Amino acid sequence: MKPRDLWIVLCLFILGVVGLIYVKTEPYGNSLSALIGIWEGFYEINPNLVDSQFVIYPSGGYDGQFFYLLAKDLFVDEKWDLIVDSFYFRYHRIGLSFASGILSVLFGSEYYPILTLILLFSVFLVSVYCLYDLLPKKSKWFVLFYIFSPYSLNANLLLVADSFFVSLALIAYYFYVKEKHFLSFLFFLFTVFTRELGILFLAPIGLKYLLGKNWKLLLLYSIPGILFIGFIIYGWIAIPNHLGTNPLGFRDMTDYPLFGFAKSFIENGTFHFKIKEFPKLLFLLSFFSVSYLCLISLRQSFLHKMEILLPILGSLFVIAIAEEGYWRSFDNLSRMFTLILPFSILFIDEIKNIGLKLFLSSSALLFFFLLIRILFITPKKEYFLAI
Repeated sequence: MKPRDLWIVLCLFILGVVGLIYVKTEPYGNSLSALIGIWEGFYEINPNLVDSQFVIYPSGGYDGQFFYLLAKDLFVDEKWDLIVDSFYFRYHRIGLSFASGILSVLFGSEYYPILTLILLFSVFLVSVYCLYDLLPKKSKWFVLFYIFSPYSLNANLLLVADSFFVSLALIAYYFYVKEKHFLSFLFFLFTVFTRELGILFLAPIGLKYLLGKNWKLLLLYSIPGILFIGFIIYGWIAIPNHLGTNPLGFRDMTDYPLFGFAKSFIENGTFHFKIKEFPKLLFLLSFFSVSYLCLISLRQSFLHKMEILLPILGSLFVIAIAEEGYWRSFDNLSRMFTLILPFSILFIDEIKNIGLKLFLSSSALLFFFLLIRILFITPKKEYFLAI
């Protein structure tokens, strides 16, 4: 795949994204704020944080609202009065809210949706180039699986941080491979503060420089983890005014491995299966396919590419212990695979096994399902505009 071909594909991709955004927002007067997913309940208890004329859903929203509300709370309201679900599970994932919040301060918070979309897709496109450049010449066409990743696309359209996190991690890893260590450090720093799973990239890198007695680089790649842990401790000490509605604990959001998958088919004590739940089977297939890929990689060489294999294993662990609520939601499940796809592609020339082929094939099927879901399945919600 030549660079010219990549640019043509990216132009077509951008046009397609614009079309999908139009379809998603058309029932709501084409207001981009509809993508945020603000629930009436959080609008009512955070009255100073929601911009006027933003779309509000009486029947429930989605996680994009938490990044929006945190961004507003960081830069607009100095009283730290933010009230959201499970506050301690959300506040330390501050990277997207911080970046979008700065842009909102510069250009106006009423433009938060368009600014965040531009940010998410811009960083994603940069990460596409990084992956393309890292792939061997004969395998560069595999970047198409990342461009048309249903996981990244869905996360970006929902204005949540998962794709942003993965894009930052991919850029950071690119600079790490190219031995541009300061740039790698900066992007890994932002990666960790966007999602804590970023520490799993840094642990093997730190171990490598520890064994090699390269103290300078060991310190450099340890700083993001140290700062993040310090931020967590600060959050425990500097308690906010309100710990959030429905403060769920770790055990409330997890279950025994794959018990959540099994329970997601049970309602009122009886097993059921509907056609719309077919993607769950593809997600399960993806889980086992990637697990097999990791097993083969570990058998070949335990420490080889551990800096990307460990985050993949971490993602698989999160998927395995996810409680049934996550398995009932296409959006939540798709977000869990966001990191796995681009980094598994980096094994393409080293591990030619059925696991990777099955995973990429199921991802392609899920991409088409996502398009069908957006264009034909997702129903219009009741809404009103914020005052």
